[in-house]
Amino acid sequence: MRSIVLRLAYLAAAISGLAWSAAGAIAGAEDEINQVEDRRYDAMIRNDAALLADTLAEEFQYHQPNGKVNDKPGYIAQMKSGTVKIFKAERYNVKIHVYGDIATAMGETRLDLELGGQRRNSDLRYLNVWVKRDGRWQLAARQSAFKQ
Repeated sequence: MRSIVLRLAYLAAAISGLAWSAAGAIAGAEDEINQVEDRRYDAMIRNDAALLADTLAEEFQYHQPNGKVNDKPGYIAQMKSGTVKIFKAERYNVKIHVYGDIATAMGETRLDLELGGQRRNSDLRYLNVWVKRDGRWQLAARQSAFKQ
């Protein structure tokens, strides 16, 4: 009887350890997503096309708040053109969910930006879909809308 209790105690400890390990891996991936989200905004603020290109997956699609859809080359060209200039971005109410090598980030962003030569502050709601390839996260899809 004592050996059964001891085995059950070892089994419970092992299961608990696995649960903590999995929770740590998810928390680590959530931190990584937060970092790449910040890096993407930093690339846009600095107008760093190379860093932005590195952050976006080849199949990247962006459903923009103006109703247009842009792919990776089109989005990078748009940022380089100066049509949109971002001076400051603050993400908030962000919820990240990790599903193995896929993650979603859903939240809101306050932007200080210039659109078509007019500076303004805007709030966006967004959903980003990230994929992990070759050990790094890339943005595969984004949809955003202006808050009313």
